Amino acid sequence: MIKIIIDSTCDLDPKLISKYQIDMVPLQVIINGTTFKDQIDINIESLYQHIRNNDEIKTSLPMYEDIFPLFKNYAESNTPFIFFSFAKALSGTNNFANILVKDLKLNYPTQMAVVDLQNGGVASAMILEKVLEKLDTRASFDEIVDYANHLADHMLHAIMLNDLTQLRKGGRISGIKSIISSVLSIRPLLMLDHGAIKPYKNAIGPKRALNELVEFAVKFSPDKNREIGVNFSANESLLTDSIKLLEKAGFTKIKVGRIASVMTAHIGLDAVSFCFFNK
Repeated sequence: MIKIIIDSTCDLDPKLISKYQIDMVPLQVIINGTTFKDQIDINIESLYQHIRNNDEIKTSLPMYEDIFPLFKNYAESNTPFIFFSFAKALSGTNNFANILVKDLKLNYPTQMAVVDLQNGGVASAMILEKVLEKLDTRASFDEIVDYANHLADHMLHAIMLNDLTQLRKGGRISGIKSIISSVLSIRPLLMLDHGAIKPYKNAIGPKRALNELVEFAVKFSPDKNREIGVNFSANESLLTDSIKLLEKAGFTKIKVGRIASVMTAHIGLDAVSFCFFNK
């Protein structure tokens, strides 16, 4: 039996986590100098409040004691395991896990692998759901790893931001650009390109930006019966508007999830994203 391990940025259904006995490794959220384990010491609603309070928020990869003993236990018992990480381009978690696995392979013959999901939130969950279906077919270890990497490569993910404050605080855009965007009511649309956040398009006003996001889905996912994920942070009305527009455009299978805590800390509260497989 191949053991599946995820990190706390994956918005996988708790029922699936229980059914497949999946282990979860928490990333860290650091608020005003105090460290919290994501999904253990702090939940997403608490994080929202800290952002509203304009607290200093940083994130970090998992603690050594939360990940290495877990890996070592499976290595020692010769239990094959695959760790599915948050986007490598956004976190050091993937590199950290690869270093640990590389060291363990020097001493144990156990099959071990680390997969970069290139995403977080419901996008990661959609990938994992298909991986679990593949797991049920008794596919080999290498087949599962190759399939997971293929899925990650073909997940498209675009994000609309209403507020650039958190990106500016994190140094990802300049303060001047943030102010100009606010004054002009420019809403940026971003894409996750192999996990890295890159600009896709700008729109004036939230309504136009949301329509542009829907156009992104229509353009790159012509099959309206294909599942599309909608991630959101805090803004319920933005979520409702997104779903209505997607349904109007003909999409029939909409999966809703919250943008992961670690990513929310960087992109803020008024955000929504669409994700789907392009193949």
